[in-house]
Amino acid sequence: MNPDAKKERLEDEHVPQTIHIASGIGKDLYEAAEPPYVSIYLPVHHDTRAGGRTWWDEIAYKDAVKLAMADLGRDYAREQYKGIAARLDYLEHHPNYFTWENTQGTIAFLVSNTDVYVYMLSIQTDKPLVVVGDEYYIKPLVRRYEHDLHYYVLMLSNDRFGFVEGSKDSLRRLPMPVIDENGIPHQVEADLSEPFANSEEKADDPHAEAGALDYATLEGHMSAYHGWLSSNEVKQEEGEKFFRYVNWAVSNSFKLHDPTPVIIAGLPKQQSEFRRICTIHDVVEQGIEKDPAGLDYSTLLADAVGIMEGLRDQRLSQMKERFDYEESKGKASADPVSVAQAVFDKKVAVLMVARGKSLPGSYDSADGSVRFDADPDVADDKLYDTAAPDVADSLAQAVLKQGGEVVVLPPDQMPAESSVAAIYRY
Repeated sequence: MNPDAKKERLEDEHVPQTIHIASGIGKDLYEAAEPPYVSIYLPVHHDTRAGGRTWWDEIAYKDAVKLAMADLGRDYAREQYKGIAARLDYLEHHPNYFTWENTQGTIAFLVSNTDVYVYMLSIQTDKPLVVVGDEYYIKPLVRRYEHDLHYYVLMLSNDRFGFVEGSKDSLRRLPMPVIDENGIPHQVEADLSEPFANSEEKADDPHAEAGALDYATLEGHMSAYHGWLSSNEVKQEEGEKFFRYVNWAVSNSFKLHDPTPVIIAGLPKQQSEFRRICTIHDVVEQGIEKDPAGLDYSTLLADAVGIMEGLRDQRLSQMKERFDYEESKGKASADPVSVAQAVFDKKVAVLMVARGKSLPGSYDSADGSVRFDADPDVADDKLYDTAAPDVADSLAQAVLKQGGEVVVLPPDQMPAESSVAAIYRY
């Protein structure tokens, strides 16, 4: 085999390890990558949770890839986007790669030569969108995080668990893809079936669950569980073994690259035992201390939202106090021109962006200057229109590339009612 072809094949075999389901927007997007970048947003048209993607979605994805490849071929040399091509091709030829089933609105792919970040969004874009350039197009993602609290709930008992994604208004069960030691994605259920199989089930029972696993879905306003249908008595060592598996499964699936907070729902004893061995990052200190089996949909939602709103209010108060203090020391500003210069100087630690407010104009990353559009074209103000330059969006991307933090705040919580404000590193 040609050495170059062999090397390219070897690289392709590692593609699955570079595909990540993500929820937050952070510096991970840019840490290992260099331009070009491809951003694809596709509305998903299935209306059932088990339906996967429709034929329309398959065609739309292929069309989006063709458009992206054409734009890349026009503006870049082949060697500059070989890794992007391999990743787009992999997703096209693995249509059931854990991304489509639970997407309710739009699925987004942010693709570089080194990684793919997949976002399953509740917002609905009007039509497919493909952007190729020297930075990702993240305005739809920023807008998504403006409108919702975002968190996970790990529902836990001695022998069953569920993983749920939540917002201010809704909950949805998530199947958890896991990347094994060979970099191959598969479902948690497949792993649980062997170490936690129900020995009491008869293999020839047509009603028996494969691998002794069971789902109760949120559609019926029931608790979402991945269940181990074992005997009623769970030995302590078996319970700890199960907790360690849950910890591994969650850590190596959605939480691998995801900073979203995790709320644990379970009785105090189970929570205490699980927290003792837990290594999942971003676990919230306060949990829902109730038996998940007795939680209906509305109660779980209310309890989770209550915890997240309390954390948000506490953080907003602390951030406002921090901004006021740092501003008095000349280390913070709510003036967009000053903020833009600070971003250029790479000294912004936290960028605050007003929820639902755009700042029409452009930011020049070459010198830190901004140009404001006093009379923007109404047609350019559409939420997902790439022709609508937004200073706040450009500054947000620049700060993320520098490893800073971007926070979306309610307008009435913004310093001086500005569209952007920043706390500096120095």
